[in-house]
This record gives sequence, structure tokens and C-alpha cells, in this order.
Amino acid sequence: MDYQSFFSILYFIDGVTIIDTSGTIIFSMNFSPQRYSGICDTEEVLGKRLSEVFPNIARENSTLFRAMEQGVPVFKERQSITTSRGDHFETMNVSIPIRINNRIVGAVELSRYLGPEKDTGTTDITLSEELIGKLPAEQPQLGCDRARYELTDIISINPAMQALKENAARFSGSASPVFICGETGTGKELFAQALHNAGPRRDKPFIAQNCAAIPDTLLESILFGTARGGFTGAVDSPGLFETADGGTLFLDEIDSMPLHLQTKLLRVLQDHRVRRLGGYREKAVDVRIISAAGDKPEECVRKKRIRRDLFYRLCVLTLHIPPLRERKEDLEPLLRYFIAGYNRTLGTSIKAISRNILDAFSRYPWPGNVRELEHLVEYALHMVEPGEKTLRMEHLSGRFGVLEEPTDGRDVSAPPVDLKEYLGRVERDLLFRALETSSWNYTRAAALLGISRQTLQNRARRYNFQED
Repeated sequence: MDYQSFFSILYFIDGVTIIDTSGTIIFSMNFSPQRYSGICDTEEVLGKRLSEVFPNIARENSTLFRAMEQGVPVFKERQSITTSRGDHFETMNVSIPIRINNRIVGAVELSRYLGPEKDTGTTDITLSEELIGKLPAEQPQLGCDRARYELTDIISINPAMQALKENAARFSGSASPVFICGETGTGKELFAQALHNAGPRRDKPFIAQNCAAIPDTLLESILFGTARGGFTGAVDSPGLFETADGGTLFLDEIDSMPLHLQTKLLRVLQDHRVRRLGGYREKAVDVRIISAAGDKPEECVRKKRIRRDLFYRLCVLTLHIPPLRERKEDLEPLLRYFIAGYNRTLGTSIKAISRNILDAFSRYPWPGNVRELEHLVEYALHMVEPGEKTLRMEHLSGRFGVLEEPTDGRDVSAPPVDLKEYLGRVERDLLFRALETSSWNYTRAAALLGISRQTLQNRARRYNFQED
């Protein structure tokens, strides 16, 4: 871009401010002092905290801080300003994080003067039309062996999540295994893909496999491949380890992997060599393993769902993603993100949400976490009428009835459960407690449960319990 083009853009900008991560102003320039007189001269504000120059601006409501904390630009956002001189006015801001070596070191804000501040008197929360982040729909088409998400796609202002993103960035340059734990819908694969894309393997394959989605008899051949003639109908076929060579293999719900396969996985992790099912030759592979489970790894070991020796190999580095109910300050930025994305894909034009939606969302326990929130937004935007600008509770009523006031004394905060899944969890816990109480003596444990030893063994195998 030439200087003439650059300054033609600046013609539409009244001010530029740059801060570092502490909120200290390191650059400030006012292009239109006759209209934007609330800003002091550059020499007066350099080295001062943003809150000193603008007393009503704090970390919680600053678009500059939001851009740094979320790691993505904040486009066309209005902000009310009160200066240290007592002037009040509104600006339209574009705030952009500044990165050096993939680390956020500050933010720059381009401001447009809108005039004296006015009270709109509305209970709606205005959203930008162009908002943070990008959804898969607007990303380039990638092959099935490529990761789509970056660390900047993880939207959060929660301190624990910010620390988690910092750790993920720190882990990304290593080849050491990473174990990610978190409830369903918290974004375990999102973190896995972001880890891969932030590291030196970004141009190599990223292969994801849910270990609970495939029968035990097929999982071994899918992971390790098959050799022609090894068994009836066998053909030469590479497994996921060979396919992911040089890149990353993400094993989700690894605590569902049968224990005998965990033994073979451990050998591959130790020797960095894989042998196809029915074959005799070994092949060296360079694969980084990222694994995930709903429970913490220590809990998986305690319940005998992950072998202890495999635990030490898989859990060199760990990330624990907190559930959405523990970081409800993320509800608003996530809503902004999802609404922006579905405005694009569905052709809607939602620019505001009613205050009572956020109030209701803040009371809800979110058993499905971020995934539930995204699907709820997608549903709601299908329910708006053409031309509607504000998302309201009536757009959610068909899907989000759990938020309505109870009429029969029921606890509406209790999430719905699948009966089969719930009974399975109860049975597994009862079996585990009986075996642990009897020091893993199956005869005594069966007597405690009032079932036969054979029945106990069959059910223990179903839940991947290991018989000592």
C-alpha cells in the first residue's frame, strides 16, 4: 500500500491508541483535534494507564483489552468515553491484538468520533455486524487430514481459559504427548487442532479418531493397519499411525479403548515403530499423540479405564478445560461469535440481543457446554423473521423451555439425561466400588453385588476394568 492510499484511510480515522498488556499507553495520535478534543496531546498520555486518561474505561469494558484477551479483532464497536478533563463522547472502534512470535504483546485501536454520548434507553445489547473470529463456513476448504482451528478461534475472557491458551501455546512447539480433559462440548478437539496448528507440525497431517465410535474388533486395524495375507480377506492398508506420520494423531475418548489395545499403543509410543495387524515388518513413525477424555486422567486410572503405565506416557503435558457453567463471563463473547457466524451462513441480520436472554443464560447450568450454546444460537436464528435485528426469548422458546419459570415445583436447573447412559454410569460405579472394596477379588465382589462371578467378569470387560 502506498502512502497516499494509507493516508486516505486515515482520513476516516480520528484517533489511534496503542497499549501494552498492562494497559499502559505506548502510542497515541489524534488526527482531528477540532472534533476529537477530548484526547490530550500525545506527550501528556504516553506512559499513563488507559484508566488514568479515560476514568470510565476498565479492563472489563475496554475494547482494547477485549481484543488482547480474546486474541481476535473487535470490529465496529461503540464505546462511551469519559476523559480526565470530564468530556463525554462516543466512538466507533476497531481494536486489533498485536502479536510477536505468536504472543500477544498489546493492542491497537482505531477510533472514529461519533459525537456526544447519548442514552438510548434500550434494554437490548448491541452487537457488531462484523464480529470476532471466523467459523468453519468461511475458512478455506481443507483436506480431511488437516486441522482447521487456531488458538485465536478459542473465544474466552475467563482467566483460567486465558492461562490454558498460554499453556497450549507453550506446549505447541514440543513433540511430547498432551492429554486434554473436559466435559462433552467444552472444545477438546478445538484445543487439539489449535495445538497442532500452533506448532512445527502445522503443515503435516492432523488425524482425529474417536475411540468410542468404532467396535473393538475394528479399532486395532484402523490404528495400526493390516497386512495382506495376515488373516482371511486382509489387504495391505496403512493405519492411522502411518497416515499421521510427521504430524499429529488425536485420540478422543481414549478411556474407551480396550486395555489390550492400550498395551499395543504403549509399545508404539515407546519404540516409535508400528507393525500392521497380521504383518511381521515394523515401520518407524514420527507421530505426536494428543489424547482426550471426559474425566481427569488420574480418575481414568483410578477407575481402571486407562492403564497406569500408559498414563505416564500419555500425560506428560495436560490441559483441563473448565465447563461453561464455571466461566459464564464467556457467554456474551461466545454469543457475539456464534451470532456473527450464523448471520453470515443463514443470511440473518441480528445486531442485538435482549438483556433477558443473557440473564436467563447466566442461570442455566449448560450441561452441553459451548456446543449446546452454539446449537441453540443456530436454532434461534432459524426462528427469526426476515429483517429482524434483535434476538429475543421467543426465538428460543421452542428449544430452551428449561429456562421458563417452573409451574410444578420441579428443579428446572437439572439437566435432562439419557436413561440408558445414566443407568450405565450407575452400574459401572457400583461394579467399580465393589471390586475396589474387595481388593479386586472377583468372587468376593460378585457376592457383595449378589451376582455370579461370570456375570461380574462379563460386565467388567464391558467397562474396560482390568482384573489384577
